Amino acid sequence: MYAESGQAVHVSAYDQVVLSTDEQDATTFMLVACRAWNNVPEALRPQCYSLVVANRPDCYVRHHGYFLYVDAEDTSENPTLFAMDASFILHSDTFYSGYYALEAVNFPNRYIQSDADGRLVIAQRLDTVEYNDTASFTISGYRMTGR
Repeated sequence: MYAESGQAVHVSAYDQVVLSTDEQDATTFMLVACRAWNNVPEALRPQCYSLVVANRPDCYVRHHGYFLYVDAEDTSENPTLFAMDASFILHSDTFYSGYYALEAVNFPNRYIQSDADGRLVIAQRLDTVEYNDTASFTISGYRMTGR
């Protein structure tokens, strides 16, 4: 996954999801079945996914305190909250043609974006070029016509 700026999305040594300073240092994520499937309106279910780290398939990308982290499923004290925090609606062409945006299931109209420090967060959608730039991502190896 890459930001609109071309920077790779990477998992830090502290399990934070951040933009890499090295374009070649992208972490490979897999889109998997939505953890919060039953809490998503039926019309949005085909677009709902959770993300796992490809070489750590028990570790999900989730938001906590608005920042994105990678956490193992079995460390959660509240499995329902974990499922909600680890589920996103994948939108194509939301801000720019050919780019994707990921909306937090449990915070509608809040999308994953990169902040000024390169950390990925969920933030309220704004109608600004800066927001559109920082909330747009390319995803390799994914087609909207299938899973």
